[in-house]
Amino acid sequence: MKHVSKLLVAIFAAAAVSASAAPKQWLDYKGNKGPGKGKKVVLISGDEEYRSEEAMPVLAGILSRHHGFDCRVVFAIDPKSGIVDPNNRNNIPGLEALSNADLMVIGTRFRDLPDEQMAHIDTYLKTGRPVIGMRTATHAFNIGGDKKYAHYSNGYGGPKKEWQGGFGKVVL
Repeated sequence: MKHVSKLLVAIFAAAAVSASAAPKQWLDYKGNKGPGKGKKVVLISGDEEYRSEEAMPVLAGILSRHHGFDCRVVFAIDPKSGIVDPNNRNNIPGLEALSNADLMVIGTRFRDLPDEQMAHIDTYLKTGRPVIGMRTATHAFNIGGDKKYAHYSNGYGGPKKEWQGGFGKVVL
C-alpha cells in the first residue's frame, strides 16, 4: 500500500507538471524510409480562410510517412495563450527551422510578422532553395509602413523596384 501511495503521488505530480507546461507551438514529424530521407521540409500555416492549420499537418504526415521527409509545421499562435490562432496575423514562432530546411511550403494570408520572424524567411529565400506556395500564398504578407520587410507585401509598389508586386509576384 505504501508503494501504491508513492506511485499515485508521482503520477499526479507528473500530470500537474505536464498540464502546466506551455502548449507546443509547432509539430515535428520524423521521416520514415523513402526518397526524402534526410531532407527537411518546413510548412508554414497562417490564414483565417482556408484552414492551413489543418491542411499543413496532414501534408506533413503524408510527406514523412510515405516519402521519408522530416517535417516541421509552424502555426499562427496567440502569444498570450500559446494556442494556435489562425486570426493572429503577427506571430508564427518556429521559423528558425528554415535555417536548415530543404524546402519551404507556405500557406499564409496577409501576415504582418515581426522583423525577427521575417528575417528567417528572407534568409531562406536568399539561399535559392525551393518554395511551394499554397492557395493564399500569392498574398502571403501585408506588412505596412516603413517596416524592413514591407516589400514582401501583396501589391508592393514602393522604391524597391525588384520587389514590385510583393512576395507573391516576385517569388511565386
